[in-house]
Amino acid sequence: MYLKSLEVQGFKSFPDKTLIRFGDDITAIVGPNGSGKSNISDAILWVMGEQSTKTLRGAKMEDVIFGGTQKRPAVGFAEATLTLDNTDRALAYDADEVMVTRRYYRSGDSEFYINKQSSRLKDIHEMFMDTGLGKEGYSNIGQGRIDEILSLKSADRREIFEEAAGISKYRHRKEETERKLEKTEDNLMRIGDKVSELELQLEPLKVQSEKAKKYLELKDELQGVEVAVWLDTLDKLSAAAKKAEEDYASASFVLQQAHDDLDRLYAQSTELAEVLRRRDGELETVRVKVNMLGSTHQQLDGQMAVLRGNVDNNNSNLRRIREELQGDEDRSGGIVTQIRQTEERIAQIDQDLGQKKRILDSLQQELTAMTASAQGITRQFLELRGKETSLAADLAGREADVRGLEDSMAQTGERISQLKEDLSAGQEREKAAAADLESCRKALRKAQEDVTAANNMISGYSLRQSTRQKRRDELSGQIRDLNSQLDSVTAKARVFRAMERDLEGYQKSVRLVMQEAQRGKLMNVHGPVSRLIRTEDGYTVAIEIALGGAMQQIVVGNENDGKAAIAFLKRTGGGRATFLPMSTIQGRTLQENGLESCRGFIGIASQLVKCEDRYRGIIENLLGRIVIVNDIDAAIAMANKYRNRFKIVTLDGQVMNPGGSMTGGSTNKEAGILSRANELEKLSVREKELQQKKLVAEAELTEAQRALDQVVYELVTASEQLRSAEDAFLRLQGKEKKH
Repeated sequence: MYLKSLEVQGFKSFPDKTLIRFGDDITAIVGPNGSGKSNISDAILWVMGEQSTKTLRGAKMEDVIFGGTQKRPAVGFAEATLTLDNTDRALAYDADEVMVTRRYYRSGDSEFYINKQSSRLKDIHEMFMDTGLGKEGYSNIGQGRIDEILSLKSADRREIFEEAAGISKYRHRKEETERKLEKTEDNLMRIGDKVSELELQLEPLKVQSEKAKKYLELKDELQGVEVAVWLDTLDKLSAAAKKAEEDYASASFVLQQAHDDLDRLYAQSTELAEVLRRRDGELETVRVKVNMLGSTHQQLDGQMAVLRGNVDNNNSNLRRIREELQGDEDRSGGIVTQIRQTEERIAQIDQDLGQKKRILDSLQQELTAMTASAQGITRQFLELRGKETSLAADLAGREADVRGLEDSMAQTGERISQLKEDLSAGQEREKAAAADLESCRKALRKAQEDVTAANNMISGYSLRQSTRQKRRDELSGQIRDLNSQLDSVTAKARVFRAMERDLEGYQKSVRLVMQEAQRGKLMNVHGPVSRLIRTEDGYTVAIEIALGGAMQQIVVGNENDGKAAIAFLKRTGGGRATFLPMSTIQGRTLQENGLESCRGFIGIASQLVKCEDRYRGIIENLLGRIVIVNDIDAAIAMANKYRNRFKIVTLDGQVMNPGGSMTGGSTNKEAGILSRANELEKLSVREKELQQKKLVAEAELTEAQRALDQVVYELVTASEQLRSAEDAFLRLQGKEKKH
């Protein structure tokens, strides 16, 4: 691994993008003081994660950005990219070339990239740990750095040696783990305080629990009674509904018949209306003709009256003339002539009068005929007109009698009318007052009933609100407990998953092989034995002791797969590992009689382990000749009986080796890889259970809150109704007192 290039832009004295390439030979950068030579080493330190502004020769991190000159403006960010050759995989990154980029803005935001993929500062630190390139490494030594290292205390110089020895990564992980443990201890202390506090609440909660149980029992009984009442009510309603349906069917039949009769009557009325309309038209025609004939008759009567007047005048003149003729016979012949003319005129008038009479007779006959044709239609009208005339005459007579009495009773009538009016007004006022008083009393009783009903309703809603609020609080507390438990389990499971993911507890060679297999460079690598088996918690310690170092042996498909893995470890200097080819390793089991009858015998180790069938041969090879017993006494007795021909392991981890040697002592149950896997599996199951319980509790809490909101709304509504009822009661009470 060596440095290939450095690209900077906006960093200190490099405002423009500048690419510096480093060849295979030694590369030296020379220049006068102040030319920016040290800025190159600062850029390398900065891009590898240096956070100290003092080390970068600045007062604050913003000082690494080009600040501008008189001729050039300042830039907005600083960026540096370091390119390293990684063909030997010295860096734990699957690429032949690694590009590390860091960018910093004046706003204070930072960005980190590995091969143009966004990453964290922690990822860059972990990648450079144990390589000598980290911020605490020794590959980049600036001015005065050697004197500073030599003058440091031994404890401070230790970091340099740890970086060189390749253990700084573990030291950092240890420190981070210790911080997590301290935080966990603080959490445990707080949990202990919480438990102590909750223990004080146990007795009151116990009493409340008994009350709640009694309430639930009574509630169940109440529900049973309510169900019975509802069933009885439903039966009555069903019978009533059946009767109502029958009544409805009968009424519908009667209504349909009535509709049919009404339709027939409507049809008949339509026909009669049409006949009446035609008759009205005919009557109107006849009435018009009668009016016309009446007008003509009146005209003829007028003309006849005029002619009669003329005849009378002419006769008078004739008599006067004759008298004058008799008195004055000696008058001249002119008078005779005048008389003759007058007689001729009279004859002409008589002739015209006769003609007019004939015309009048003709018209009179026609009027008589038309009147006869309309007589049937107008007969009823004439009869009614006659009755009206008779009644009018009778009424006129009676009015004359009454008019005579009215004058004599005028004053008395007026006085009586005044008294009656006063009496009637008083009675009306009395009746109105009595009715108003009775109405007021009824309204007052109704208002009192409304107030009582509203008070009862509010009491019921208040009790329901208290119950639902208590239920809501209980669910909230339950969710808080579940969240606390879930956080604890999740945190613990997260630690175990991280340990499983990072292969904590495994040898470096095993981790390198598994990482290479995960990147797809090594094929048919199935994993360490510990990852391929499972056993019960009670057998975990015994199985771990029985396997020993074999737990980290790697199972592969065949010899070629193992050969490729060994070549990888040899090429990278990753250490040594043992590989178990599935194609060659055969299972072997213990062939001893009478083991089952021995005291404390539990079973053959391979039989106490679960795995896939394809790995059974390897498990039989590793554990098939190991016996698991209860305790050390049973192990010693069994070893003496079978002359120490096989390995015996107790449940607490004590071992009787073939040949008679004994291995034993204390064991840490939390440190085992199998124990960790079992614990992670239990934590995962527990985590899912808590999450499910939390979802159920949250759903119940939502429903409880909805029910509480509903009863609060109903309580507010009932309170408003109570206030309205009380106002109405007071108002009616005052009104009653006035009466």
